[in-house]
Amino acid sequence: MSIIYIYNTTIHLHWSTFSPVYFIDILLEKFDNLFYNYIIIDKDKLVFNLFIFIKRGFIMINTDIMKKSKKLRYVEVYNTLFKMIKEEDLPDNYRLPSEPDLAKELGVSRTTLRQALSLLQDDGLIKNIRGKGNFIIRNQKNKKIGLEKLGHIIYKSLEDKIDHVEMDFHIEPPSDYFVEVLGKKTVAAVNIDRWYMSNGNAVAYTYTIIPIETISSFDINLNDTNSLLKFIENDIYNKCSHSSLDIKFSSSGKFATKRHLISSEKQYYLIEESIYKNTEYPIAFNKHYLPILNTSIKIHTSK
Repeated sequence: MSIIYIYNTTIHLHWSTFSPVYFIDILLEKFDNLFYNYIIIDKDKLVFNLFIFIKRGFIMINTDIMKKSKKLRYVEVYNTLFKMIKEEDLPDNYRLPSEPDLAKELGVSRTTLRQALSLLQDDGLIKNIRGKGNFIIRNQKNKKIGLEKLGHIIYKSLEDKIDHVEMDFHIEPPSDYFVEVLGKKTVAAVNIDRWYMSNGNAVAYTYTIIPIETISSFDINLNDTNSLLKFIENDIYNKCSHSSLDIKFSSSGKFATKRHLISSEKQYYLIEESIYKNTEYPIAFNKHYLPILNTSIKIHTSK
């Protein structure tokens, strides 16, 4: 059985008994007023003038998209796909038809289709995986706490569930870059790499710079990697007074994440985070790299 949409009405068709006459009879039954003036015309012509969308187990018929309208073309396509995604019982990560096939079946150019798909991506209804296609997103998490509250950026923004954090660190002498991000000279700095793993795959990466003075003041034992990880993952947010964030796009993620590639995307979200404890100088500086497709950045403001 397949589903047809016409003028916001759902029709169920049993293909075992399908025939052109059966099809038109169903239309005339459902839309008696709409087709009243067309009963005398040739049924084949009526079928020809309807737009039929057939792909991957669902069928959509939409006459609106073929009519001239004041709406922009890509908005019409967007509305059609939006309705299909919202009303079809399609599973999470369901792959849409390829862009050439979809554009052909919708009767629009690939440029128009891509504009509509971009809007659907902005709305969080689909995601595009380079080289694989467009996939429906069903199970978005509605995070109640966004970046307006102190806390770990990765866990508040990433949609994947983290099951393991892989960490490396080393100590480096002072450099001009350290002075730039920390606001002052330091005797040395601890450089920490963290890869956030989900089902064996790296899905986010954080590069951290901590001045050696912070290590000393918080009595952190660098020989105990578990304690160091606990401090930078949790304790630092409980002990700090405030932080500042700078949200950017980065095209260096493919090599900046070092050991693990976290996404095949050309760009990543880069969130630079300076963490303070009642001083003008940060006690730590983080660079969080997150894949755009699996990241939801929310800031809940209040008056």
